[in-house]
Amino acid sequence: MQHIAQAPRDAQTVPVNVQVIDMTPKALDLILPAYLPASDLTQRIARDADLEAFWPDGKRRIFYLRARGRLMQPTERLQDLGVVPYELLHILPEPPEPGVLERPPEYPPNKGYAGAGNLNVAAGLAVMLGWTGAWALALTVDQGWITGLFPGLGLSLICTSLARHLWGGLGSSVRIPITGFAMFVPLWLLTPVPTVVLMSTGWQQLAIAMGPAFIAGTIGIMLGWLAWYGAVEPLPKVTRREVEDAVANVTFPCGICGGTVTQDVKADCVFGCGRVFHVGCYQHKRALGDASKCAVCGYQPA
Repeated sequence: MQHIAQAPRDAQTVPVNVQVIDMTPKALDLILPAYLPASDLTQRIARDADLEAFWPDGKRRIFYLRARGRLMQPTERLQDLGVVPYELLHILPEPPEPGVLERPPEYPPNKGYAGAGNLNVAAGLAVMLGWTGAWALALTVDQGWITGLFPGLGLSLICTSLARHLWGGLGSSVRIPITGFAMFVPLWLLTPVPTVVLMSTGWQQLAIAMGPAFIAGTIGIMLGWLAWYGAVEPLPKVTRREVEDAVANVTFPCGICGGTVTQDVKADCVFGCGRVFHVGCYQHKRALGDASKCAVCGYQPA
């Protein structure tokens, strides 16, 4: 036990997979000291990944290390989190501008329901009546359950599709199955009439065909409605002004006084320790401390 306690600190390492989130993303397999704070690890990883230390405007880049689903604090260590060998870590730089500005998505122009119009309704009505006439003709030849089941299912789907056209194409409306059922039932009752009149077939014999047709039609209306219901509704549009307002409302805790820091009074550590301060708190603290290192945590870049 004494030999383990006196092991060199260099032996306290862990192999990890590091994903670099930058303008040129890359993946690295590194062996990192588990005892170093995250503020030191980010600088070491940045050097190994050949990341630029400064932005084009001369501002020093601050890197953050993400592990176990969250950003590590500057003083946290990998051994504090219990990082296991070959675990995935992420390193990402703070954006040069305050906050992250997302580009508003470019949605295609919404031209409304493409199937709207009287022509589509008339075509759907013609298909529905034509299918009903063909079914009625088939019943004069055969009154088996197959002649009732499958044509009844097809008619219910046609009625559901026509109901969707009538209500403007909104697939999630509950009025679609109600309207479809209201159209299906009269047609289901009228279909066997030619067979009764022309073939003198009794209603008891037709029940073998029309009973399964009604059951299949009811199920078909629900299936047709659910098929249209599954369409994804368009996402709400987000303007750049809304994104900028959301970024402006992001706040941070001050590393000196602990108060809330807004974007208009935000100051970053010039040494890249990762902390955020009020401008007044930071300037006052720097005036009292050593100019060669961070006046708050004592971090000094190598």
